[in-house]
Amino acid sequence: MDIRYFKNLYPDFPRQGDFLLDEERVKDLISSYVKTILAECKPQVEDRGDVYVGNAGIAYMFWKLQRSDRTRQLFPTALQHAADFIGKAKANAERIRKRSSLQCYSFLCGNAGIYAVSAAISAALNDTEELSTDVANFKAAMPKGDSDGGYDELLVGRAGYLSGCYWLNDTLPGQTIPDEDLISICQMVVANGREYSTKNHSPFPLMYEFHGTEYLGAAHGVCGIMHMLLESPWFRQHPGIESTGMPFGLSTPSDVLHDVKRTVDCLLTLQDAEGNFPVALQDGSERKLVHWCHGAPGTVYVLAKAHLIFKKERYLMALRCSADFVWRRGVLRKGPGLCHGVAGNGYVFLLLFRLTHNMMYLYRAHKFVELLSSEEFKQKARTPDRPHSLFEGVAGTVCYLVDLLQPDQAQFPFMDVFH
Repeated sequence: MDIRYFKNLYPDFPRQGDFLLDEERVKDLISSYVKTILAECKPQVEDRGDVYVGNAGIAYMFWKLQRSDRTRQLFPTALQHAADFIGKAKANAERIRKRSSLQCYSFLCGNAGIYAVSAAISAALNDTEELSTDVANFKAAMPKGDSDGGYDELLVGRAGYLSGCYWLNDTLPGQTIPDEDLISICQMVVANGREYSTKNHSPFPLMYEFHGTEYLGAAHGVCGIMHMLLESPWFRQHPGIESTGMPFGLSTPSDVLHDVKRTVDCLLTLQDAEGNFPVALQDGSERKLVHWCHGAPGTVYVLAKAHLIFKKERYLMALRCSADFVWRRGVLRKGPGLCHGVAGNGYVFLLLFRLTHNMMYLYRAHKFVELLSSEEFKQKARTPDRPHSLFEGVAGTVCYLVDLLQPDQAQFPFMDVFH
């Protein structure tokens, strides 16, 4: 296990919680990373265009820089850079659409995410005509049912498309994607999970496979899928609802409530004593991955959402245990990114800070920045395949640093549990 992460030698919240937030240092790091991206990453139509590791992800980073009051003045031309990168991404999307049979509703790794990010940028530019076209293209990619084939997971499946719907509804004025469309997609996801579980005698009421493996994590597995179901209108809280004794949406069908909650509880039983989760349900599945995509750093989001909805202490206890594990073993040698890097793991602490208001977690989030900017990390960490991208590279690190400056609003991209 030692070869996968750097040892964290920092004391755990010394001096009864007193520490200084070095805002200028964080802003200097943001400036350094962004200047590197601008110098080394010129957007080309031939480049991969998607949100995960393509031009759209870098466009999202610039959009986030412009959106934040804390960083807008650092790069006054951020919105123009966002437009440049997303323009090339959309040109790439058109090329792919004409020659590829890939699922069009793939969000993080496909065209749907490109049009969603473009819609946010068009809105920021007050380009109403382009905004209308972007939203229409995003809606045209909506899953249609069993006939479309495909998967239900987050990276290329229906859960990912749902994450884009929720994000657009939070980002754009009004409700871009109506509840009936959201529920329709969720019904497909639940039906597929039940069918697979029944056929394969799974202990989980809802289970899924991706390329033959029953993954559990955020990227390809149950965690990401259950999170997006819990974000649906089925579980939306309403004013005064707690007085009824029901801490969830009144419109939640009882069978859906049972299957989703039971699936999350089954997942909870798989957490080991250290706080981590296995990669997949199959016997012998490794527990050593400490990534957003596989392991505790991605599981925390569905647990946090379950805690907010069901108000059960066991979810918060599991969250704290996972956060402690990430603090010990989360400074990954794989790089600085979101999917399997230090920034993605650092978001665990920002989530716990928003959830508990405990300053220890903000301290940990800042210490992870110091660790990833240390000389040891610079010299010995691996260089990702896409070193400037959102989910593998420093564009994701920039998003983490922006959120570090506004921790009360921090959210892992497209995974907000507080919306």
